[in-house]
Amino acid sequence: MTRGTQHRWLRFVPGLIAAVLVGCAHIPKQSEAVKRAGLEASTAELRTRAVELGRELMREIELAADSISSRSTDPAIRRNCALLKLSTLSAGTEAVLRQDPVVTMLDLYAFRVQLSDFLSSPAGYSSLGPDVSIAQRTLARIASMWEGEATAMGAHFSDEDRGKLESWAHANPIDQLPFTRATLAGGLAQKLRSEQSGIGVAVSGMQESLDRLEARVSLANEYAIKQAMWLSEFASIEVGRSPEATELKGTLASTRSLMEYTPEMIASERAATLADLERQRLATLEALVKERMILTETIAHEREIVLQAVAEQRAIVMRQVDSLRVSVVVDGVHIVDHLMLRIVELIGALVVLGAIALLVLRQRS
Repeated sequence: MTRGTQHRWLRFVPGLIAAVLVGCAHIPKQSEAVKRAGLEASTAELRTRAVELGRELMREIELAADSISSRSTDPAIRRNCALLKLSTLSAGTEAVLRQDPVVTMLDLYAFRVQLSDFLSSPAGYSSLGPDVSIAQRTLARIASMWEGEATAMGAHFSDEDRGKLESWAHANPIDQLPFTRATLAGGLAQKLRSEQSGIGVAVSGMQESLDRLEARVSLANEYAIKQAMWLSEFASIEVGRSPEATELKGTLASTRSLMEYTPEMIASERAATLADLERQRLATLEALVKERMILTETIAHEREIVLQAVAEQRAIVMRQVDSLRVSVVVDGVHIVDHLMLRIVELIGALVVLGAIALLVLRQRS
């Protein structure tokens, strides 16, 4: 865009600011610009709302880019998603960290229009692929949030002023990733200061002040780590596009194929091992059965031999017992006979003795 074109669009800016900054009564602790604009809220509240809106814009773009990246396997699209987050962080932070919250709101509106135009263009589709609609829906939500914040601030945006601002955004497009956008704030401040208007003096004064830095530092700190992470992600994608990385990817792909085949190979080896163990188990059981049969036969044979020997010994014992019984009976008969003989002899002796005694007594008488 030529310098003449820029100056032509800048002629609309003072009228645009005057139309947007319409408010109600005076509120304490307002900056000179807010007082001149007649907005109801204090400068601190307006700045807080503007910072939160910018933070929400960057968060929504981050979520949309991550969603597109997760759905795609194309390295170029994933690379462009990282570039979109980095470029949005830089442009959004630049817009949010303006001293004047009113300029911040207008610059965020212009940035949203520029980004929406890019995503709707062939360049946006080729950069983010068919899922670019996710980012387009995100920008539609951001537009609704901007309108809500502007209404809460007490600002009124006519269709004519909205058309002028959108025309400026269309004339300063974003056409590639990464992008550096033309901002509304720089040209606006220069134009207002050159005209020595009241709002221009207030904007100049705010650019020179250093108050209310807490929100700016907070936003910068919040996204510093994310920016480092996105830069690392982008660097990894860039490294992945090098020939060495291609060779490494081939090696990793081979390794991955091997790793994917490894479970199948392990399962096959496991099945073969289990089959071999099963065969060995069956062979062992068969050998044990045979050994058991042999042992059973041996035990049965030995049992028969033992039983036969026991029967023979029993028969011998029975014969010996019978022989002993017969001997005892014979011996008993002999003893009885001998005893009877002795008794008869004793009785005979007593009879003889009695006869002798009787004879002796008769002779004495």
